Amino acid sequence: MTPDPRHLRIADYDYPLPDGRIAQEPCSPRDAAKLLVWDRGALRDLGVRDAPDVVAGWPAYRLVVNEARVVPARIFMPRPSGIGHFELFYLDAEGRSVEQAMAETSELTAWCKVRPSKKWKDGVVLVHECGLRAERIKTGDGESLVRFAWSSGQTWAQILGEVGRIPLPPYMHRDDTEADRERYQSVFARHEGSVAAPTASLHWTPELMERWRSVCADTQAVTLHVGAGTFQPVSAEAVGEHAMHAEEVVVARSVIESLADGLPVLAMGTTAARTLESLFWWARAWKASGQMPATVDQWAPYQEFLVAGFSPTAATAQPDRVAPEVCELMNWAAAELQRNGQEVVSFRTALIIAPGYSYQVVKALITNFHQPQSTLLLLIAAGLGSAWRGIYEHALAQDYRFLSYGDANLYRW
Repeated sequence: MTPDPRHLRIADYDYPLPDGRIAQEPCSPRDAAKLLVWDRGALRDLGVRDAPDVVAGWPAYRLVVNEARVVPARIFMPRPSGIGHFELFYLDAEGRSVEQAMAETSELTAWCKVRPSKKWKDGVVLVHECGLRAERIKTGDGESLVRFAWSSGQTWAQILGEVGRIPLPPYMHRDDTEADRERYQSVFARHEGSVAAPTASLHWTPELMERWRSVCADTQAVTLHVGAGTFQPVSAEAVGEHAMHAEEVVVARSVIESLADGLPVLAMGTTAARTLESLFWWARAWKASGQMPATVDQWAPYQEFLVAGFSPTAATAQPDRVAPEVCELMNWAAAELQRNGQEVVSFRTALIIAPGYSYQVVKALITNFHQPQSTLLLLIAAGLGSAWRGIYEHALAQDYRFLSYGDANLYRW
């Protein structure tokens, strides 16, 4: 019987990662990175430029990318004393969608990480030289709810663009630079709101994207606004004790409709993979309840583990096709949306993909090398099984660069 993923020990998903193997700078040019290919057990060392040629040798696949765009989310507000500053790391707007938040023109209440939090006294309003004001309303779980106000008429996206700094991950032990504003984005990033990059997409140039479109039977785009919690290691001993941060997903009806044709999906990045798998569970819950869900629960796929003898549907019966029942569900959801006159759906997902999970839509994945004991490592282990460890040992032995600005992987399971 497949183990309940809530009982997995996160310590079993650890590996030694020396600081010197964590990429501090991106490759230049973008497509100069190395590529480790694992194709159903066959391992090859190639370059990122070779990836479309590898996929050209497969049956027809659909490529799905995440068009989320990173915002300069780190705001440095002067202290009232005039000495030093507070860092307010903008995370998520309260009571607003990402699109609504980015379009606000005078006031926004948002959750932030504040450093140094204890130095910001109650009732003290912080004022930036641009006129942006910040007042803390409350704190909880290491975060602060902050009311921002400004009178310039600019949108919140424009305010962040003027005063914010690019939120490089903490394992990059350096300050962000002006170059990171361009380099910590994919060339196809469109929808502002993420506070971390969908890093697998950082490798591709416009020319390589044209090659992808030529070798893939179809290319689609979704949006998952990446939150700061995505790249955090799991601190609990058991996976079931870890709480996932919910992230906003936006998907066009035309994308859902396309998924009904059975073409297997190559997801460009873990965020694209989570979006597509979340979409399956969102549609399934909608059809079962008759009510369109606003969220996908962290444990939505695993509820049936409570039933003795449950074993998830095998994803390998048709490795290069999406199962007919999944196609039927996507066709149903697209038809319902068309009947309702709805062209786009948006919901929040906290879905965790861990060993024991059976992929429903995604059959192949392009990604980077991920942190030890992270939910992203769990996600690839769900597709690769125990092979993930040998892949990572090989990458360490062959001088691959790890994490956000590091080298790439291409997996087909």
